[in-house]
Amino acid sequence: MSTGLAEASAIADEALAEGVPRWDVIAVRYGTRMTTRAECYHGYEQLGEPDGPLRMDYYFWLLRGEAGTILVDCGFDTAVGTRRGRTTVCPPLEALARLGISPEAIDLLVITHMHYDHIGQLAGFPGTAWLVPEREVTFWTGPGLSEEHAGPIERDEIDQVAAAVAAGQARLLDGGSIIAPGVGAVLVGGHSPGQISLVVNGVEGPVLLASDAVHYYEELERELPFEIFVDLEEMVAGYGLLRELAERTGAVVVPGHDPAVVDRFPPVSDALAGVALRLA
Repeated sequence: MSTGLAEASAIADEALAEGVPRWDVIAVRYGTRMTTRAECYHGYEQLGEPDGPLRMDYYFWLLRGEAGTILVDCGFDTAVGTRRGRTTVCPPLEALARLGISPEAIDLLVITHMHYDHIGQLAGFPGTAWLVPEREVTFWTGPGLSEEHAGPIERDEIDQVAAAVAAGQARLLDGGSIIAPGVGAVLVGGHSPGQISLVVNGVEGPVLLASDAVHYYEELERELPFEIFVDLEEMVAGYGLLRELAERTGAVVVPGHDPAVVDRFPPVSDALAGVALRLA
């Protein structure tokens, strides 16, 4: 069951409480592709609106502060991205290096869900502790997984996560909770069964990293359901949950794939324009 508003609000209150450590929050844009509105939105033809091109960018996120360094997802494997028709803007590990971050400097790698574009670089973090939603692992490693739902995953990457869980490297997150001082996880589900979003105590104010619970700002504002989901009702309910949570906390919402993130937030530096954006 996804996190309800009361529980999500309590998690956010704890993450954003006075005196809690603050984090520098960075979105790293590592890939892109062109698609269409009809391809991205479920039931788009029923809106009676013309189809048109739509850019989809690919991000992971970095949290840096006195409490440590947290990586939120890690991007797709570049070869897998090429096979799937995605363009790599900057290979994920190279992007981290350009930010002055080595894999060894990551204290925790948080997996928001197990789609290929979020766990394709896990091999680059063999010594890092991982945190993964239990609901994700149960669903994607279960015997009843259908081909209908398997499109967004790479089976060898799923096996990699399962092996890390068995070895004790990956810790399971059951529902929503505080995962680090100033960082709270909310279980949203819908798009992927264990999809989580993060409430972060940013240096300049609260940040709501939606990840793929919201791909585009428009998706949230108009409740336009994304094409890929395991539970349509839960996904749409998640829009309402995150919208109410953002309104309650005053958090800046950051969707998982919207190119508008590049326009709305400043680059970390001129050299990283279009690649690394400072969210707070």
